[in-house]
Amino acid sequence: MLEDPTSTIPAAPQTPSNSIAPEYYGCEYLQAMRRQLESYSTTGGEYLEAIFTHREILSCYPSAHHQCARGFSDIAYMLEKRAWRADRDADTEAVSAFRHEAWQIAATM
Repeated sequence: MLEDPTSTIPAAPQTPSNSIAPEYYGCEYLQAMRRQLESYSTTGGEYLEAIFTHREILSCYPSAHHQCARGFSDIAYMLEKRAWRADRDADTEAVSAFRHEAWQIAATM
């Protein structure tokens, strides 16, 4: 007697749709920043410190930053779309600064 060939084929694992993690672009520094974006305050100018810190990291190891232009653009988009609060008063300036940094990185890579 022959066995049913379909009974020996394992079923493909099914992944629940809600367990798919979002994809973040950029170096680990930008990915960590994006993960913490909801609590990220822009009023004190922290975004400028983040840009300058990233520039230092980029100059040390440029090959690890080939997706950072996309990472900065994504962060700018997320800041642009989040709700206004008093500690987020400078979001529009941060959006402009992050987009400018994305363009600068893209032009040099």
